[in-house]
Amino acid sequence: MKKIVLALVLFGCGDGLPDKDFGRECREYDELYSHSVLFCGGRTADNVEDVFLVCNPRRPHCDSRPDCVADLDLMRVEEGCEVQHVCWSE
Repeated sequence: MKKIVLALVLFGCGDGLPDKDFGRECREYDELYSHSVLFCGGRTADNVEDVFLVCNPRRPHCDSRPDCVADLDLMRVEEGCEVQHVCWSE
């Protein structure tokens, strides 16, 4: 099920993945923030481990999106993995 949701998020409304990057990189508090992606072993679609939302640290917790990750710094990210925040294009 997780792979199906991931595929819909990645390819459902766009042209797929750009060759070099996954999307317009931004911060989780940017106005156009869409989602965050955990890559392990490189920034390609094959290396996506998880797709999730990060709570906006500049807003009260009660105003955050439901089911968001409250504190990215406390999230266990293994060596060789990185998180990229993706924003909608303007």
